[in-house]
Amino acid sequence: MKKIRLNYLIDVGLFIQFVLVGYSGLVMYFNEHGAGYFLRLIHDKVGILMLIFFVVHIALHWKWIVTTTKNFFVRKRKIKKSSKIKLNYLVDLAFFIQFVLVGYSGLIMSFNHHAAGPILRLIHDKVGILMLVFFAVHIALHRRWILFTTKKFFLAEIEGKESKVTRTSK
Repeated sequence: MKKIRLNYLIDVGLFIQFVLVGYSGLVMYFNEHGAGYFLRLIHDKVGILMLIFFVVHIALHWKWIVTTTKNFFVRKRKIKKSSKIKLNYLVDLAFFIQFVLVGYSGLIMSFNHHAAGPILRLIHDKVGILMLVFFAVHIALHRRWILFTTKKFFLAEIEGKESKVTRTSK
């Protein structure tokens, strides 16, 4: 499987998982007792799955992370740092820190909810809500890649099916 296709599938999976976990988290935050067993189960289990997808996402982007970090902190005269790359880097860095905090606190609470304590729960809740904002910004910053790659995959699939139909009908 090509790296771009794998990256796209991981990103789609992360998007779906983020929507499920974010929605269930908001419901539980605003109405803890109204969430119900099924919504809590989705939040906990899909949240753990999302951590696995997150690690794969980071691994797929590791070269970009290392290169951009070096270029961000090391001044090179030849490389002009665009404001869009800087913004993307800072948003992704903040999003990464939020993901680690929410993921860590979520794992602690999923194994022993009472051992987490009020501070860890507060971090999980408040940073989790902040993550929703950064998630939207992250998607907005990458919208061109998302649209281009989606069109590329779906148009290629449609063209492949059309050519298959044309060959079999002759």
